[in-house]
Amino acid sequence: MQGPASFSTGSNAPARASLGQRQFPRRVRTLLEGVLDFVSDEVDRGIATMLGELEQQLFKLAEQARSNSMQKGFFDALREVKRGRADLAPRFLLGLETALAGIQDPPRPSPIAGGGRRAGELSLVEDVVMDESVALNEIATRCEIRNSLPLFLLGQRFGVIAGRPAFDSETLPIGPQSLVNILREAVGCLDLNSEYRQLLYRQFDRSVMQFLAPMYEAVNAYLIRERVLPNLTYVPLRAQTQRSAPPPPKEPRKEAAKAAERAADREKHGIAPPPGGTRAGAMPAPPQGASAHGGPTDGEGDPTAPSPGTRGSGHGQPPPARSAAAAAAYPEMPTPSPDGPRPFTAWPGTPDAAAETHARQDTEMFDVLRQLLAGRRALLGKLGTGSKAPSGPTQPVQAASADDVQKMLGVLQTRPVKPLIVDGKPQPRSITHLKQDLLAQLRSVTPEDKAPALEEEHSDTIDLVGMLFDHILKDVRPNTAAASLLGKLQVPLLRVALNDKAFFTRRQHPARQMLNTIAETGMYWSGEDEADRTLIDKMNLLVDRVTQEFSGDMTLFDSLLGDLGGHLQTQVRKAEVAERRHVEAARGKEKLELARMRAAEAVDAKLAGKRVPKFLHTLLGQAWTDVLSLSLLRGGEQSDGFQHQLQIAERLIESAVARRTTGTPLIAPSEAPALKAEIEEALTQVGYHGNDAKEVSARLLAASGDEDDDDPASRTELAMKLKSRVRLGQNIEGTPNAGTGAGGEKLPPLNDAERACFDQIRRLPFGTWFDFTVNQQGDITRRRMSWFSTVTGHCLFVNHRGQRAGEYTLSWLAREMCRGTVKIVQAEQGSVVDRAWQAIVGALRSFAGGTAKPAQAAT
Repeated sequence: MQGPASFSTGSNAPARASLGQRQFPRRVRTLLEGVLDFVSDEVDRGIATMLGELEQQLFKLAEQARSNSMQKGFFDALREVKRGRADLAPRFLLGLETALAGIQDPPRPSPIAGGGRRAGELSLVEDVVMDESVALNEIATRCEIRNSLPLFLLGQRFGVIAGRPAFDSETLPIGPQSLVNILREAVGCLDLNSEYRQLLYRQFDRSVMQFLAPMYEAVNAYLIRERVLPNLTYVPLRAQTQRSAPPPPKEPRKEAAKAAERAADREKHGIAPPPGGTRAGAMPAPPQGASAHGGPTDGEGDPTAPSPGTRGSGHGQPPPARSAAAAAAYPEMPTPSPDGPRPFTAWPGTPDAAAETHARQDTEMFDVLRQLLAGRRALLGKLGTGSKAPSGPTQPVQAASADDVQKMLGVLQTRPVKPLIVDGKPQPRSITHLKQDLLAQLRSVTPEDKAPALEEEHSDTIDLVGMLFDHILKDVRPNTAAASLLGKLQVPLLRVALNDKAFFTRRQHPARQMLNTIAETGMYWSGEDEADRTLIDKMNLLVDRVTQEFSGDMTLFDSLLGDLGGHLQTQVRKAEVAERRHVEAARGKEKLELARMRAAEAVDAKLAGKRVPKFLHTLLGQAWTDVLSLSLLRGGEQSDGFQHQLQIAERLIESAVARRTTGTPLIAPSEAPALKAEIEEALTQVGYHGNDAKEVSARLLAASGDEDDDDPASRTELAMKLKSRVRLGQNIEGTPNAGTGAGGEKLPPLNDAERACFDQIRRLPFGTWFDFTVNQQGDITRRRMSWFSTVTGHCLFVNHRGQRAGEYTLSWLAREMCRGTVKIVQAEQGSVVDRAWQAIVGALRSFAGGTAKPAQAAT
């Protein structure tokens, strides 16, 4: 029952090696055997559980199958799992031992991350193989996020054991990436197609990967007992909110001696130096799904990754050699500075970790707000003293009880939210209108001789909730799904605020978090795109449950918030995977462009000072430059293929020069057929069709040989074909190249203001969000700068779903920033609700004249 696209280890599988076969020192062997014992016990139990659960799941699926063929498939898979049950765990443990035995070997590319391909190598991947790779990569990534700190400590300790720099989570022999790679190879003993293998992978995630935290802690504890970096600790770096007095000066000689001692110890044990000059062990926790500087995840948590402004095209690798053209277009910029506002890099629906560190409990927020409201009423009362009092008798009022208010709000909660018609235009219903509707409803429970009224605290609460919604809706486009959802939440959240003042004081209040999540998500997910409808429909469903089911039980918000948070996390993971694919493609394009630049320089060097026919010059500068570019990608500049093809170009040039000077070409008629066939084969590899390749090769030889037989009309026709043909690596989407406009015209150099914007962009971390003005009406769309190259000057933008939104040059982006049509989104302190409260406090203080004590201010 093996599918046609089933996975096979093939020749790419590593050679099996046991710990006993490797010539390790006694202590290293003992440590690795101890680690193997810990991990083997845990994984063996987990695999047994996984197979039992998988068998039950396959049996249930077979019982529920809608057709005989589907049922037969499930039963066949069940029999296969039972047959290979005894082989899977031993194969997995053998693979685990092989991974530990290769601890001192050079790291191999992960088959689920890069398919074992070299950098710049191109290949086609079947859909089922890609689906399995994505599924396994997501499983490993989730486990890395859950266990980022233990994995970081294990990476440092394994670096000491191996006598090499610290391991990151991807290369750690017992890390999540390694475990899923081992699983994929071990599953080869089961004759299952892709569908059932993915079912097994998901069960492995539930039975093994989700319970690895105790195992990682146990391995760390074991290595501590064995005196492997026993004092290694994790100390998070906290951003200073204000400058403090400088510490007293230390004795420079003692400090230098200590620093030298620490450096010598790191070099002795093979530990990588701490990033950014921090002390050993004091590395910030890696953000979810991003590298240490906010970039996309290929090599998450790499403690030695350079900052974006200094990195090259490869993650964690030195920047590639810059060609002369690249160096002239993009000179080196200064090192990025940490000063200035912090850009916003979090995905929509996830908390911004750096902003959360500044959050404080607003324990007195409600009291402060009521005091400021009282000050505003006092001021408005003074301004209204000149008005005339009502001439008729005043009707007595009766304050409604809290139960009556909740009961009437419950009635309003079940009614559909309809907009008001003002001057023939629909307007959203505000809390002020809701307050009027509430007073109208309270008349039914108030004596006829009295008018309904609200207690002062209830009235203040309604006014404050109304200010909160008014402020939040300023940042939400009207007549959108987000505005509709916020309108539905008005009554339920008003009931929450009246009944539980923690809504004002506790930032982690579930109702407040739900309001914040929907408001923030609505800024990105418009619902106009069909791809956004899934999330919008999910939020509509949850909000409808609030309006239908909420009656004072706060656990409903906890449940719905967990459901929504899980759905958002799923969307974020999908966005990260999609973004990673686009970044890898952009890096591949950069390698191709650099290869084209280097190939063009090599051809120009051969043509320098040589008088050759113009047509030969054109063919070498276009067709043969593409051939050289592909050879550079495959083998590099020192490869035999590149040098041989460069010699062909040199021979064609020398033959043309010899014909012009002596009248006799160097290429003999007997040599021409073999050379022509070689040129044709090279051209077909860069996309030329058979007839075109034959024609170009014939013209190359004719231009360098006897040009008398060369028809000028044919040359012109071929030149037009070459001009219209999309070349290897050419930007077919019309993105302007560096220094040129959309129409290819030469742009002037950046002025001082544009250069300042250019420098600012280069200092930004990967993942920074930008606001783009998309039309003359001022509509704004938000895009994420996932990657940029300081070598080629290109940058990649994606949207909130991780889908490619555009590719630009840094120069173009700097010019648009200077014009004001593109802006960097700065990270703001606190959430949307927190910032709304701060703005409300500031507005009320302007009315109250500072009557509230400053110490009580909760901003």
